[in-house]
This record gives sequence, C-alpha cells and structure tokens, in this order.
Amino acid sequence: MSVVNLTTHPKQAIGGFFKRSRFRDERMIVVLLIVVLSSIFIFGNDRGHFNRDYDWISSQSIALAANLSPEHNFLTFHHQILDDEGTPTYVPYNRFPIGGYILVKLAMLPFQNDLSAQIYAARILTLILFSATVVLAYLSISRITNNRWAALAATMLSFASYNILYHTDMIGEGVVSLFGVMLTFHGMTIFVQEGRFRQLLVKTCIALLLGWQVYALLLVFIVLGIATEIIRNRSNIFSMPTRLNQLKATSAILIKSRYLMLGIVALLFGTSMLTFNLTNEYLALNRETPLTELPSFQLMINRTGFNPEFDDSHADVLNWPTFIREQLYRIGGSTIPYYWPGYNSALNADPRARFGLHGVIIGVIAFSAALATLRFTRHKIPIAALALSSILWTIVMRSTTGFHPYEAIFFIGIPLAAFSICLNKLPSKRLIAGTAVFALIIFAVSAHQMSLIGHDE
Repeated sequence: MSVVNLTTHPKQAIGGFFKRSRFRDERMIVVLLIVVLSSIFIFGNDRGHFNRDYDWISSQSIALAANLSPEHNFLTFHHQILDDEGTPTYVPYNRFPIGGYILVKLAMLPFQNDLSAQIYAARILTLILFSATVVLAYLSISRITNNRWAALAATMLSFASYNILYHTDMIGEGVVSLFGVMLTFHGMTIFVQEGRFRQLLVKTCIALLLGWQVYALLLVFIVLGIATEIIRNRSNIFSMPTRLNQLKATSAILIKSRYLMLGIVALLFGTSMLTFNLTNEYLALNRETPLTELPSFQLMINRTGFNPEFDDSHADVLNWPTFIREQLYRIGGSTIPYYWPGYNSALNADPRARFGLHGVIIGVIAFSAALATLRFTRHKIPIAALALSSILWTIVMRSTTGFHPYEAIFFIGIPLAAFSICLNKLPSKRLIAGTAVFALIIFAVSAHQMSLIGHDE
C-alpha cells in the first residue's frame, strides 16, 4: 500500500491561512460599513425640511441648481430682473465651480412638479456623497496603515464627530467639496504607493469641479512631495562641484517631477473654470460691468483677504485672537467622536466649556502629529497633507472660514491622522477590531442623535 503525503508545506499553510483570514476581514468590514452607513439614510431622510441652521444655504443651492441650464450658458443665479423693454439682467452667484450644482440638478430632474420630492432627492444625493466620502477615507487610511481594522476604527471615530455629522445636513457646498477633497486624497495615496499618476490627475480635475478647497490639499502635497524628491537625491545634488551645477541638478529634478506637473495641471484647470465663470457673468450682465466690478470678482477679493476695508468692517470676527480661538473650538468639535443634541447649545451657553476636553484632545493631536514626523516616509505624504491642508485653508482663507462654521468639516484630516496613528500602534488585533466595532456603534448612535435636532416640525 502506498501512502500519499497530503501535508501542505508549512510556509504555504501559513500563507493560505493569512490570505483566508484577510479575505474574511475584508468581507466583514464591507458588511459592517454597509450596515452603519445605511443608518444615515434611515435617520436622515426628512422629506420636506432642512436643518434650520442651514436652511438658507440649502434652499439657495437648490435654487441655483434649478436655474442651471445650457440656455443661460450654465450660469448660476438667484433671479433675473426685467427692464421696461423686457430685457433680463441676472443676479449671478458664480462663486463656486458648477459641478456640485449639476449633480443636484440631475438628482432633482425627475421631480420637476414636486418641490418636496426635489428637496428629498437633493438630500439623498448629499447622503450618498457623504457615504462615498467615508468609504474613500477608509480605503485611503487602510492603504496607509496597512491595517483594515485600524483604518475602519479611525474613519468611524473621525466621521462621528459633531462638526461632521451636524453639517452634512446642508445641501450644496460642504459635503460636495469634502467628497472632492477625499477623492483627491485617495488618488494621492494610490500615486505614492503604485505610481499611478493619471488616476490622480483625473480625480483632481473632478474634485476641482466640486470645490476650491482641494487646492490647499494639492499645495501641501506638492510641496512635501518635491521636498522628499530633493532630499532623496541630496547626495547627488551636493556632490556637484559648484553651486551652479547644484542648482541645475535641482532644477532637473523639478522639471521631471510629477508633483510639479500635478500643480501645473490643477492650476490650468482651475484657471479655465474661473475664466468660464467670470465670462459667463460678464455676458449675463449685458457686457456693461468691468471685470473688477463683477460680483464674483469682488467677492473673491473680499474672501481672500485682499480687501482691508472688508476685514476692518468685520474685525470682531476676523481679529486673530478671536479667529484662532474659534478655530481651536472647531478642531475640538471635529475630534470628539460622539454627538448629542445639546452639545452645541451647552458650549455656546458657557464659553469656558470650550477649553476643557477640547484642550486635552488638541494636545493629544499635537503629540500624535509630532510622533508621526519621527518616522516620516513618502507613503505618509498624503495623510500629512490632508491634516496640514485644513489648517492652511483655514488661515489663508480667514476672511471666508471665519464666517462659515461648516468649514470645520475640512478639519477631518486632523482626527483621521491622529486616530489612525494611535490605533495602528495598539498591540493586539482583537483590541483594534473591538475598537472598530465600538466606533461603528458610536457612528450609528451619533447619526441618530443628529436626526433629532435642527428640523422644524
């Protein structure tokens, strides 16, 4: 009798076990993500009402989307004024790229005769984009940490915060732009790991169609990327005999850098969109308004801080001590992974409450950021760029961010970086998986709590 040895080689057996285990983890995480993200659709499906704190932004976004059409060259406007001869003059609102308004328009098209259904469709679109944003964040963090459970826990804890969930009820600018930022972040992560540059270019252009905030992410990413390339080649650069040769070697690196190419493409694409907007506005105002007097141009000057008179007239909000204190408050509100209905009112009732737990959390974030820089690698560039870009955008666009609390959603990179770094250092996979399950519960409970407030009966 012959005996056949069916014993698998030990290395093959171990490899197969981990592959099966990894596949089980993937399936389980996908199921958990679907279940928990469905909670925002279940709890956030108020058919005919807006969150009253942002009803004017939501209703304005729907009006702008409704008026968007090829007939008016895709100009976004509030209303039109007819003179005695019946010639229309439009009141444009060309502040943002039209991509988000096109999406809202497409969502509302099947319900032209039912305003309540249009609002419902626009809200569902917002929730879909928010869910996609969460998924993109998870996919990116799982690549960076190479730990799916830590990525799931970090993502859920970050997106369960007050500032994120409360402001997702706003139709229009916030969630749409955040989706674009996270789409670009995902493209950056794939690029630094696999070198796939075209997908990053495509995702960047899509993101720019949805909002300008992605420029802050691009700027930090490009600067860090170019700096990394120069540092990697520093031995070759400094081996050159003269300063001129060193400068030529550095210039050669810059010319060949795909980071620089990314910046050029983004700049050209954004400039073309801005030119389209301003040209549309000029034509809509019957070609009688100079470029510098166009409403969008004037607002651009105001919101970028180049109008001292505007800043002086709003000094109570834009003075640095007040502004910095408010941003620290927003960072704290973006980092606490739980939301309850009395959160905002309690903090506003007692300003001293802003410096309690928030201060501790900000300290933990600062410590985590410092810890991350100790072992900075090329693969960490995207998460570092995401965290730093929110601070850059907030400071550079102070004359905008100081007036809009929903801008706090762009601080999402700070908790994502802090939680992913800390959770990835936990010693046990079971502990990380348990934290992830806890984070999923926190997210679902927070989504339910958010649905209880801010809506008119």
